Amino acid sequence: MYKGLTSEEVLARLKTYGPNKVPERKENIVVIFLKKFTGLTPYAIEIAALISLILGKYVDFAIMVSLLLVNSVIGVFHEYRASKAVEMLKSKLKVVVKALRDGKWIDVIAEDIVPDDIVKISMGDIVPADGVIVEGSVVVDESALTGESIPVEKNVNDAVYAGTTVVRGEAVIKIIATGVRTRFGRTVELIQIAKPRLLIEEITNSITKWLLFIDSFFIILVVVKLILVGLSILDILPFTLTLLLASIPIALPAMTTITLALGSVELAKNGIIIRRLEAVEAASMMDIICLDKTGTITENRIVVDKVIPLSSEYGEKDVVLYAALVSEEVTKDPIDNAIRQKAREMNIDVSIAKILEFKPFTPETKRSEAIIQLGNRKLRVMKGAPQVLLQLASNSNKESIEKVVEALGDEGLRPLAVALETQQNDVKIIGLLGLYDKPREDSQHFIKIMKGLGVNPKMITGDNIHVAKAIARKVGIGDKAVSLREVSKDQLSGIIEDIDVFAEVTPEDKYDIVEALQRKGHVVGMTGDGVNDAPALKKAELGIAVSGATDVAKSVASAVLLYPGLRVIVDIISLGRSAYRKIVVWTINKVVKTFGIVYFVALSTLILGLPILTPTHMILMLLLYDFPTLSISIDVIRPSKKPEKWNVRKLTMMSTILGGVNLAELFIALYIAKLVDLPYPQMQSFIFYILLLTGLLNVVNFRETGPFWSSRPGKYMLLAIIVDSVVATILVWEGIIIPALPLNIMALALIYVVSAFLVTDVAKIAVFKAFNYK
Repeated sequence: MYKGLTSEEVLARLKTYGPNKVPERKENIVVIFLKKFTGLTPYAIEIAALISLILGKYVDFAIMVSLLLVNSVIGVFHEYRASKAVEMLKSKLKVVVKALRDGKWIDVIAEDIVPDDIVKISMGDIVPADGVIVEGSVVVDESALTGESIPVEKNVNDAVYAGTTVVRGEAVIKIIATGVRTRFGRTVELIQIAKPRLLIEEITNSITKWLLFIDSFFIILVVVKLILVGLSILDILPFTLTLLLASIPIALPAMTTITLALGSVELAKNGIIIRRLEAVEAASMMDIICLDKTGTITENRIVVDKVIPLSSEYGEKDVVLYAALVSEEVTKDPIDNAIRQKAREMNIDVSIAKILEFKPFTPETKRSEAIIQLGNRKLRVMKGAPQVLLQLASNSNKESIEKVVEALGDEGLRPLAVALETQQNDVKIIGLLGLYDKPREDSQHFIKIMKGLGVNPKMITGDNIHVAKAIARKVGIGDKAVSLREVSKDQLSGIIEDIDVFAEVTPEDKYDIVEALQRKGHVVGMTGDGVNDAPALKKAELGIAVSGATDVAKSVASAVLLYPGLRVIVDIISLGRSAYRKIVVWTINKVVKTFGIVYFVALSTLILGLPILTPTHMILMLLLYDFPTLSISIDVIRPSKKPEKWNVRKLTMMSTILGGVNLAELFIALYIAKLVDLPYPQMQSFIFYILLLTGLLNVVNFRETGPFWSSRPGKYMLLAIIVDSVVATILVWEGIIIPALPLNIMALALIYVVSAFLVTDVAKIAVFKAFNYK
């Protein structure tokens, strides 16, 4: 018999072998910084800066280099913050295993497992380190390591490897290698750190690529015009490169990563760990959530509420005794724990029988069984779902048993049958247990909130239809229920949107339900905790492993709840919808600024025959715009009251109309500048000042669907806009870098900016209302 390690032996091995993890290779911060000077945007700025240096335009050169440096520093800073956020998430979500230490089975973090540790693995666990089976047998999925999709059966003396998952059975293993010494050198982690592939980014990038195409057309026209008026290529090139820069979505990758990573940190404080940043995006669009009943809607604190003997030969104590004998002592299974607890309360001594063979519960068989030696009798004992054991049983009173099962279900109790096989193939159900798992206190409130957010909750359970309906009614989900034992896959597809409760489901059914809803065009969320939930959790756009979930469920879910209850799911929806709104605000701002900088500058240059803005003006604008644009990612934007739906055409149309309004305002400003007969250099400063300030104020404008004063912008956004406005005012007033403007002209510009801001706000409200964007 194995004893396990002592605390002193564990400490000694930790010193010798180190923690059970593979050290990550971290890129040097200097290398990260230098990489910021590569890519399309940096290369364009660098070429423009080099030409300015050759032409002796040292001020332009200095501003362009400053833009490069500022973008690089901001990029590195936010990458650092995002990486710290991921590290924090990883520290919150650890794989925990059962290890034999100092003669007791205790929970140990996988990172602290050492060679020679004795560890228990069971269905749903991730193997924490390489080991050899010393007792029991398991079926292991090694596809993550070997690529082989068929699970492998492992028996005594067979090796199991770190990172594989147990799909069936139980075993005790002796650890033989940890960390980098494991065969595959994989760290057992539940947080994915790969950069997310976001639909949001794909859509915004497609819009900006469309803008870039149109911009290129205008830029070619401008180049031809400037060549015709006699400007040299070296004078034209910095101008056209700078104009091109205004079309590139410089801040989008940083903004989306910052928004989602920092949002994930906030969620972690509330008890929800985001494993994949795509989960936040999915939450914004989710319109149906499938809720696993046990442990999600209910407390998963199961108690045996009723014991019903079905034969005069057996009393309540007999039924509980046999149920306890087919329940594991060291287990995470709440039903087994409840039965063992009931046996202790009834002073039943389970040691009077010897367990010769044990088969644990599996989702496929829906029963557990054992062969026991009781005195001189050898018996096969089973416990499981009544509908399953009734198919095996030879009871003559099956109809009356079904009525008792139905009555228990109507009371909200989960029936569990206990059966004996006394002779060959003669199985008799000797009693029923009524298990009670009451709904969580917050479940009804949560369901009400979800419906208010436009998310349709559906309950999925392996329990019979009577129990399912009783619980669904209590929490307010609805009473349109169906048993999947009575409905075919084809029939399910036709009725799935109308059903509130799916009862008597198998693991495959859960996957089919999610897939059928997705085929109907829904974005589906799914909660679960067991290995049987893993396929559906992985299939759903937002898979949520609830508190106490198995390692397998956690490893495939998009998000993991640290604490019991569902209330925090509302937080991820709110964050997702806020993130969606932030990207929309960024996109509208980007399109409107493109109209302002690129189209206006190009068209006015074609009309006037000279650039209305110099490269210095445009680079300064891009530099000053950086800070308010990035502040959108940490702004407090109210989430919508309904699921978001990406409509590229609608977003493009709204942005284009508002860009057209901005373009008209700028041509009016140009007309005013001509009316007051400003010299050309001062006219350029006048247009620069108006273009910059209207662009800054539009950030405040477009963040609200109603009047701009409906909510207060975040403090960082306000600070960025105020500082930028003050800097621009000082530059124009004092004539630093650009020609100075008289105070009366500056006052005129400010009055016009405020007027244009109010006009744009009215136009925005009308456009959003016309396109039903609320």
